[in-house]
Amino acid sequence: MMKYIKIFIISISPLFLGGCTENNIDFEPISQITTDQVTSSLELLENTIVGNYAFLSSAEGKYGYDRTRYDVTEYMSDDVILNQWSGNDFSYSLTYQPTSASDRSLDFWQYSYRAIYSINVANEGLDNLEGLSSEDEIKRDQLKGENIFLRSMFYFDLVRVYGRPYSHDDPATNLGVPLSDTSTDNEGLSRATVKETYEFIEKDLLEAATLLNEEKSNIYVSKEVALAGLSRLYLFKEENDKAIVYADSVINSGRYQLLSSEAFPRYNRNAPVGNSETIFAVQRLATDNVGRYMMGGMMHGDGGYGQIMVSSSFMDLLFKNPNDLRVNFIDVQYELDAEGNKIPDPDNEYYGYKVIEKSSIPEYWTQKLTYQDDEPMLHSPIYFRLAEMYLIKAEAYAKNGEEEKALEMVNIIRERAGLSGDQLFRLDNLQGYGSVLDIVLDEARLEFAHEGHRTHDVFRNKKTMDRSYMTWQGWSGPGSIPYTSNRILHQIPEAEMLKNDNLVQNPSYTN
Repeated sequence: MMKYIKIFIISISPLFLGGCTENNIDFEPISQITTDQVTSSLELLENTIVGNYAFLSSAEGKYGYDRTRYDVTEYMSDDVILNQWSGNDFSYSLTYQPTSASDRSLDFWQYSYRAIYSINVANEGLDNLEGLSSEDEIKRDQLKGENIFLRSMFYFDLVRVYGRPYSHDDPATNLGVPLSDTSTDNEGLSRATVKETYEFIEKDLLEAATLLNEEKSNIYVSKEVALAGLSRLYLFKEENDKAIVYADSVINSGRYQLLSSEAFPRYNRNAPVGNSETIFAVQRLATDNVGRYMMGGMMHGDGGYGQIMVSSSFMDLLFKNPNDLRVNFIDVQYELDAEGNKIPDPDNEYYGYKVIEKSSIPEYWTQKLTYQDDEPMLHSPIYFRLAEMYLIKAEAYAKNGEEEKALEMVNIIRERAGLSGDQLFRLDNLQGYGSVLDIVLDEARLEFAHEGHRTHDVFRNKKTMDRSYMTWQGWSGPGSIPYTSNRILHQIPEAEMLKNDNLVQNPSYTN
């Protein structure tokens, strides 16, 4: 596995290009820099680490890491429905039919480990620098903190795709993913356990939090980004007190504010820099826009394919309160008459007008992944935003039995969404819910729909994914996926299994 990774890194990164040989004559083109030169220079290592951010969106072909990561996670949620069958390998995820032959799974695995290798090379260079001034030592620490945070992100994504949630069975025996913090001796690695993988991520995040010392903009890693990562990690580990502490540290940092109710409906249209709610995002510029191959390429038809719609299940939840501002993230495709006017439809409980249907599926598109700066398909993937810190606290409080505090956190988010009065939750007004935890999970579903959270939230909380709304002809996936099913685990790509005899494949599904 890692031998292939090294070749890839050398071939795409000008900072890691070595000298060339021909006819036994060594020469070094002046436009190229050797790896040794890069790793012995703080300035060049800084350029390399800035380049490592690009792994979060870069692609060898047409699909970037951000799109591939989205394909193998969000498409498994109950917030989406496919209105036209597709031969693209994302369908293996969408239909819960994991296979080692999936190109999306292969891309996700290889993009991740190529990035990890590059990060490890840069870390070793930073660790080996000598004779630095005190000012340069501070700069080195910041750069290393950014770098190891990025590594923690890749590993956290990997273990959540190929390993069972930490809360399932025994994380000390469930298999995670191969781990490495070095650029050498990476071939033939075995899979660490889920527990070992989470411990590796935790160590990286804790170290990053101590090293990060510069208040950078939200397209770079700062201390608060690492603290947000720790809060999410501890929630997944069900270490609820720690999750609350780290969420509070981000909330109380004073660096971020929830967007106002007036500004919130245009959240997706704001570039990340200057957005007060965004803690960390991967910046995509207009020059990075590859249209339908972008992260939202399947989710909206203006510049994209528009084949994956918002599910009726999600729409039912959203329209419990039709004045919820989050309705603004739904782009309804109306039928129009000859004059271009919407056609009234009293049977449409959501909007009152006829909606275009394909395969009997109403075309409700999400706008969460498009229209940045009002440009179709342009989107900067958001990894952390402040609303999540409040809902992390809400979930942790609910699991700790502090239900009133949990509802207080939920209501902060609901009030921002324009809800008030009896639309807010109280212990004597659970609005038909059986538990406060169920309220929290539904609020997270409303708030983070189509942002990549839902699949993880369902299965780590030992819930069943209800896909019973997918009944149209051609659907070949199950209508109900319990958290115990092997379907929730992606298969390790066959190409990686063939290269590494020490890899153990995930169990296949049987029903």
